[in-house]
Amino acid sequence: MKTDDLLRALAADTKPRPLLRTTLALGMVPSLAIVALAVWFVLGFRADLLTALVTPVSVARILLTGTLGFAAMRLALLLARPEGAQSARLWPLAAVALAALGLLAWAYVTTPAEARQMATVGKTMKVCLVAIPLLSVLPVATMLYVLRQGATTAPMRAGFVAGVAGSGLSAAIYALHCTEDSPLFYVTWYGLAIMGVTLVSTLIGARTLRW
Repeated sequence: MKTDDLLRALAADTKPRPLLRTTLALGMVPSLAIVALAVWFVLGFRADLLTALVTPVSVARILLTGTLGFAAMRLALLLARPEGAQSARLWPLAAVALAALGLLAWAYVTTPAEARQMATVGKTMKVCLVAIPLLSVLPVATMLYVLRQGATTAPMRAGFVAGVAGSGLSAAIYALHCTEDSPLFYVTWYGLAIMGVTLVSTLIGARTLRW
């Protein structure tokens, strides 16, 4: 490399880059807006949405999946830095999972035995298992792209939190359509959909986030 070329390359490398937090916001806000529009125009919001939003057992799925997604986004920002692997802890995600399992146990106990199977299987299980992964594609891809702009030293863990973030937030938006209000349904099937997306994202992150 010629001296002039080297100097130009060094000068370019010293130019300030956007903060990852800004890059994440600029990527995720439109990604989630597209997910919301897809739910609205393709699936449609539930007719009694306003009532559902003030019904604790119904709104709990939005709070659980949304909290899971935002907690994972915070962890992603930590893991995007080389030193982040030392400070990033997964306990916030575990806490949300435990809360969901507690809600599942409560629903199992309080639902009559003869109604448990119907409450668990519901009427839209297949739609849920297909829609959430499809809606998650763009947010998860955005998360992985943002992590590529950093310098993670834990690519598999970074891929994991990217999957949890993208699928958790997508599930929260999907919940605006879903009329299955039993925790037996949404903890089970939302959870399986999120885990499936997260597994794929973990494998992709392990390969693409190395540097």
